Amino acid sequence: MEPSFASLLKKQSPSMHYGHGWIVGEKGQRWHPSRDQSALLNSLRNSAKPSLVSRIKLFLESV
Repeated sequence: MEPSFASLLKKQSPSMHYGHGWIVGEKGQRWHPSRDQSALLNSLRNSAKPSLVSRIKLFLESV
């Protein structure tokens, strides 16, 4: 009997994991890619450019 396709895919992962998407992070801590993305989202929000209207206002004030 041949092994299932899913078991072959699972064996290809070189990183340590706990199952169900959890992987071993730094210092042996568990990490899941869909958990606690708030820090990433906050950094993306803070790096946004000023709007076109606010840039035009700044330009007109400096003239």
